[in-house]
Amino acid sequence: MHRDMADEGLAFRNVSKAFGAVRALRGVSFAVAEGEAHALVGENGAGKSTLLKILAGIVQPDAGEIFWRGERLHVGSPRDALERGIGMVYQEMLSFPNLSVSGNIFAGREITDGIGRLNRTAMHERTQALLDELHLSIPPDAPADSLSAAHRQLLQVARALAFECRILVLDEPTTSLTDGEADHLFAVLHKLKRRGVTLLYVSHRLPEVFRVCDAITVLRDGAHVGTSRTIDVTPGHVVRSMVGRDLPPRASDVSAPSSTPVLALEQLTRAPCFRGVSFTVHEGEIVALFGLVGSGRSELLETLFGVFTAEAGQVRLDGRTVTPSSPAAAARLGIVLVPEERQRQGLLFNLTIRHNLVLPDRTVRGDVLVHAARERREAQDLVERWRIKAPGVETLPDSLSGGNQQKVVVAKWLATSPRVILLDEPTKGVDVGAKFEIHEIIRREAARGAACLVASSDLPEVLAIAHRIVVMREGRVQGEVGGADATEEAVMHLATHPPDSREVSPKPLGGEGRS
Repeated sequence: MHRDMADEGLAFRNVSKAFGAVRALRGVSFAVAEGEAHALVGENGAGKSTLLKILAGIVQPDAGEIFWRGERLHVGSPRDALERGIGMVYQEMLSFPNLSVSGNIFAGREITDGIGRLNRTAMHERTQALLDELHLSIPPDAPADSLSAAHRQLLQVARALAFECRILVLDEPTTSLTDGEADHLFAVLHKLKRRGVTLLYVSHRLPEVFRVCDAITVLRDGAHVGTSRTIDVTPGHVVRSMVGRDLPPRASDVSAPSSTPVLALEQLTRAPCFRGVSFTVHEGEIVALFGLVGSGRSELLETLFGVFTAEAGQVRLDGRTVTPSSPAAAARLGIVLVPEERQRQGLLFNLTIRHNLVLPDRTVRGDVLVHAARERREAQDLVERWRIKAPGVETLPDSLSGGNQQKVVVAKWLATSPRVILLDEPTKGVDVGAKFEIHEIIRREAARGAACLVASSDLPEVLAIAHRIVVMREGRVQGEVGGADATEEAVMHLATHPPDSREVSPKPLGGEGRS
């Protein structure tokens, strides 16, 4: 639905930006009404981040203009953005960990007295008022690094309010939040909207987009696809606009795994994270591991990958008992892990994409010599095979979008031809298009015979890809649900039902396996 930009509060007009040969934005034009919550959606690489950086003064456009209330808005730096009432809340939850809550809120624009000394009392009082407004029960002098993820996220909102922002931009604000914490954030956003603050909301989670936003703008390949009122479109319509295709069918509707168990866990225990965990993953099967925060999913995967050692129980790989002593040992056995935190655990940001892609396979093969030309060919093949959008294999990972970074993490392990693929929140923080591509990669690996164990807190994702769902609660397996018969209600019932009170006596840990 087209809207006249002349009547809008914030308007982008023919904004273009290129980075070398890559055109990030191609004449983007759309408008956001003052006091509106407006979603900006699109695949990673669609141009969302570049547009936000231009609005924040981090990047300057090659062409085009931004208007606010009909007047041209020139933002030459992040400080300019703040002074013009533009606040940013980033996915990474940027903060100064060594400063207090108050110090973070007023960093760069501290309140001073007449002779330039910090007025700590005024900053403390103003911080307390902001925290009360956001219903945050944390003291102004609390260290920032002591806060939860949700509080650090809302700390950025408080900082924007301290500068009396008129435009608040939120980039994937709920990625690291629980459902309850996200509800708190949404309540704050609705309150800000009633006060007349204009919200520009970027998220890959369409249900929350439809919950929070009045309108949606879709970008694809750096171009504006369309802008619509949320009441006039469906999530399916938005997905098709973003990626140009429909949702794939469930894994359980497409293929059935074999009856050959590849991975078998028998009473595996690592207290206090998990106890007496037993289940199997068969050849060609995708098993989803679902559970709420604290269920022990991530800790179980890290133990299977050799990051930690189990205290008791057994792990069997193709019938033989194995005990990976390290991630390298696990990879040599054919067990690999795509971790939840790609920024901290999945990528080496000081090395090129080539190095990131080939290092795991070199480790598994035991190569000690560097064959640069061969590595470049192998890396380029992986980039093309998995459709990784990158300027080149010799660039650093931070030049890639989040979805393409995740595909590098997945591709580097798949290059080792693993027998067991462990994936922890594999589509966390990636766009809808990249999510579907990663799902297709998982399906293809299962089809070639790999056993795939996917830990996810995204119920629609679990229902979409799993042949079978194992539900954990408080470190124990609560039960299993077949993928074809699974419903959100059935899975959540297991995840929230109190665990069996009977204690399970774990078996002693088994012997070593050999690669």
